[in-house]
Amino acid sequence: MSVQVGAGKSVSLKLMAERNIVTYNCAAFFIDVEGEYAKLVQKLGGKTIKIRQGESTGINPFELEKDYKGNREFLNIMDKVADIRALLSTIARNYMGRTLNGTEITEIEIVVNQLYAERGINDDINSIYERNKGKLNNGKYVVGKVKKKMPTLSDFQKKLDERGKCKELAEILIPFLKGNSLGIFDCESTIFSNEDIISFDMSEIKDEFTKLYSSFVILTWVWQKFILKNREKKKLIICDEAWLFLKYKESADFLATVARRGRKYNTPLLIGSQFIDEFINCEER
Repeated sequence: MSVQVGAGKSVSLKLMAERNIVTYNCAAFFIDVEGEYAKLVQKLGGKTIKIRQGESTGINPFELEKDYKGNREFLNIMDKVADIRALLSTIARNYMGRTLNGTEITEIEIVVNQLYAERGINDDINSIYERNKGKLNNGKYVVGKVKKKMPTLSDFQKKLDERGKCKELAEILIPFLKGNSLGIFDCESTIFSNEDIISFDMSEIKDEFTKLYSSFVILTWVWQKFILKNREKKKLIICDEAWLFLKYKESADFLATVARRGRKYNTPLLIGSQFIDEFINCEER
């Protein structure tokens, strides 16, 4: 099934999202590539976060939250390895014109696991918190648990480079580090919002790959910070202009994976084409 440009996909998505939010009191997260949802989000009492090239977003792709297997709570580091691998595969396709080789795939898994292990983080949900609980480095105390600092892209790139087996991959990550043109996600997570409706506005980003990269990272972060929490509440992820993900097999497969995960957590993925539902249905037949 083909969907024509200008066929009203965005209008339909807005109507579907608004009806679900109002009728079912859904939480909703908009990946807004063209800045088309700001008025709707404001109308619904939500928050818009501007994504600007060259500015830190406060969104960290290495963020972890507890996941569930049946009634068991755990930290799903293996899924995080898969997300980082898919992200780096997409970057490699754009910058090196090839897929990741066997050594790079192996090194990504080793480095990601080492970064968490160095911080004492494993599949135990309590390992994500400091042992001294509410005590900060300056000797002051805070109420509740203190979460450990997560690894960042700089940490990953540095360790990958030091290991010396993936020099080309380590070098192409340099523009994605803090202070460089694409270093917008090389940071600790600093967005802690109680809003149920959030739009990530990328309208000031002009090139396609940066929009794809931003959409990719935001989707993984939204999953960790919002979807895995409060499983009982219905949520929506609205990803307009999802055709960006179709440019590379790795990013297309990732979007399909997000759609499958959403079924498990009562979180439909609404996109600006029929690709994902058709992709999943074909695979399941």
